[in-house]
Amino acid sequence: MEQKANLSLIKTLNEIRILNLIREYGPISRSELAKRTRISKVAISDIINRLNETGFILEIGKGKSTHRGGKRPTMIKLNPENGYVLGIEIKRQFSQIAIADIEARIVDIERIEYPVGTPVGEAIDLILVAIDRVLEKLKIPTYKLISIGIAIPGFINYEKGELHFAATLHNWENQPLAARFVDKFNVPTIVENDVNAITLAESSTAVGYKHNNTVCIWIGDGLGSGIIVDGQLVRGKNGSAGEIGYLELGYFIQQQEWVKGLYCGQTYFGDILTDSNLCRALMQSCQKCPNLTGHEKPLNEYLKLADNGHKELYPVLDEYAELVAIICVHYIKSINPDMIILSGMIIDASKYLYERIYNRVDEMMKNISIQPTQITLGTLKNRACVQGSITLALQTIFEPPITHKRNRFQFVKNPL
Repeated sequence: MEQKANLSLIKTLNEIRILNLIREYGPISRSELAKRTRISKVAISDIINRLNETGFILEIGKGKSTHRGGKRPTMIKLNPENGYVLGIEIKRQFSQIAIADIEARIVDIERIEYPVGTPVGEAIDLILVAIDRVLEKLKIPTYKLISIGIAIPGFINYEKGELHFAATLHNWENQPLAARFVDKFNVPTIVENDVNAITLAESSTAVGYKHNNTVCIWIGDGLGSGIIVDGQLVRGKNGSAGEIGYLELGYFIQQQEWVKGLYCGQTYFGDILTDSNLCRALMQSCQKCPNLTGHEKPLNEYLKLADNGHKELYPVLDEYAELVAIICVHYIKSINPDMIILSGMIIDASKYLYERIYNRVDEMMKNISIQPTQITLGTLKNRACVQGSITLALQTIFEPPITHKRNRFQFVKNPL
């Protein structure tokens, strides 16, 4: 019995391995798959036949013959219309729902809004109605839905597919989340922290592609990070890995005078680096300058003023850059990633801030004999989170079951 189970696992692993190669290199021939995997051509043909029967792949015609001539190979690619996944980004006053094919191409995206404080049940009802509307519009039957990924701020109970704690979503804790979607669609539903989802998206489909060790630092109404080590997302014992917002300022800052613009009694990095605190400090800087006085502006306008050369705003942004650089250097020393990705509206909106962070990290690391880490900006912007939720959903197809178990991300209705 055990031998039979092992053979079944090997068969599954080989199929997933072949699917990933077709996904990355397709159109590709059987002989090329055999060469890349060192699996016999007969075994490759068996796998291709099984994948063809399930509709995951397409044979799309003949490729070029080799330089020695001979029979032209049949080329194989993924069948993008075989199934679809849903990616859902949930925030305190809006959600984005995207549907994508198995090649991760978004075919439609819809945004719905609701008041801050909307109960979890009511918000999910609105999301389910929106999903039905999108599927009907695209004429996609529900049986073609393979899986659902949900990205949400806070600490996740991965075993139950629920929110354990979130500062921005009050009364959502320990309420049915994944279960609501499983009950309606009967497909695997994965719940993940939103910054982890952003990290997966940037690392698997965007700027961090083919980097096995990356850190993504997200800054907005809070502060968080996602960590990829050896190609795998690091969640930690209780899913709270990367919660750098709880790093204490006092451990890193001995003299508070150099953060006098931003500091007003905060304890944690997550408090001092919020968008609201930065906006407050920049507004106060403007009040000291006759040519910048006026009504309070949105944060992105202050950032634009700095990018346009208003040096009066530089001291506050320099303080901000110094704090973010401290976090970057902390990660470089402790994890030594290939790349650090900076993400979030604040970083996206300020060229000056990014350049200051980049330069400060370089200065801080000059006398330390560690290979430099690339500091770069995320490229997915406001689609990063929903793209990450799609990446989560696709893991049910393209990641082996042993990885599913290790990462504890799959919530099913009736686990065996």
